[in-house]
Amino acid sequence: MDRVGLKLEAKRIINSHFPFFILLFLPAIIIQLGYSVAYSMNPLHQSDIDLAMKQIVQGTARFGSNEMLNLWGISTVISIVSGLLLSGMMFVCIDIIRNKVKFDAPVTKSFTILNNGQYFIGAIMMGIITTVLTLLWSILLIIPGIIKGFAYSQALYIYRDSVDAGKPISYLDAITQSRKMMDGHKMEYFVMALSFIGWYILNSFTYGILLLWLQPYYQLSFANFYVKVSQESK
Repeated sequence: MDRVGLKLEAKRIINSHFPFFILLFLPAIIIQLGYSVAYSMNPLHQSDIDLAMKQIVQGTARFGSNEMLNLWGISTVISIVSGLLLSGMMFVCIDIIRNKVKFDAPVTKSFTILNNGQYFIGAIMMGIITTVLTLLWSILLIIPGIIKGFAYSQALYIYRDSVDAGKPISYLDAITQSRKMMDGHKMEYFVMALSFIGWYILNSFTYGILLLWLQPYYQLSFANFYVKVSQESK
């Protein structure tokens, strides 16, 4: 797998249609940045969270635990909503790599995950199943859990392709196909993910503004990865 080539192609597409990608990813970025700002302004400091956690474990929770649980609840909801939107945007990126869509109506395409009930339910169910399976593997050791996470990483896209082909497969079949597809490619996937760490560190110094370019770059690169690996597996 030519990691550099995949990323260069992603850059070329983004730079040629940058306004489209800004609008496409803007809803998810607004949600992510909005939560980050709200969290930074929250009066509940880390010491309060640690204290509340200790109280819950000891069964003596009085003050702070409700605030912490509310914070966790809000964080979970935002993560789910953001994840669902990004899944739909990833579908768009895959179609762009395959030359199946035009660079128009970016805001409408932002909510692709909501345009098809099978996409929406599939994304939720696949997220639950892969998370549970990964956690079960992580109980044994952390490393096997991470490896399995890589192995299951393409399951949602495989399921979506089966839906688009009019021959939907089961969630477990999609996971099995992902595991087989990623055989021999997990290290490449890991190295590519690792190659973006510097960009995300740099983003932290821009107060999230860099996400307007970085988020499309990341998603399109991995969309390219999926397209190439899926072609190879046929």
